Amino acid sequence: MSFQNLLVPLDFSDNANLALRLAVSLARNGAARITLLHVGVAPGVALDLGGYGMPIPPTLLELHEKVAHEQALQLDRIARAHIPEDVTWTAVVREGDAVETILDVAKDGYDLLVMGTHGRRGLERLVLGSVTERVLRAAPIPVLVTR
Repeated sequence: MSFQNLLVPLDFSDNANLALRLAVSLARNGAARITLLHVGVAPGVALDLGGYGMPIPPTLLELHEKVAHEQALQLDRIARAHIPEDVTWTAVVREGDAVETILDVAKDGYDLLVMGTHGRRGLERLVLGSVTERVLRAAPIPVLVTR
């Protein structure tokens, strides 16, 4: 089976970088394209204030734009550090719930999700949950998980 469009969600962790390296290996062997996805949760919080009829303070809008810009820059830095020039890639920053956003984006013509996991166990996993596990259970496409 050959995968042509790989989706790699990144949370800027070392485990996510391992998943990216695996995706690069797959892409190079099969001439696939990679899309890096970062789901930023914090910036959306500032904009949610406007939904309650409250004006959004300019400082929150500035913070929102700054954080979104920094996330895009970080994604670009990671891509340039880990993806060789012979691999085609794009980077996308979205806001929202990580699981819902990853699942939604995965429906847009991708044929493989490549994700890292933190490998938490016991109470820590129970309390924190696992984005990777929840994506794995509901993904509309195959998921390759590394840790």
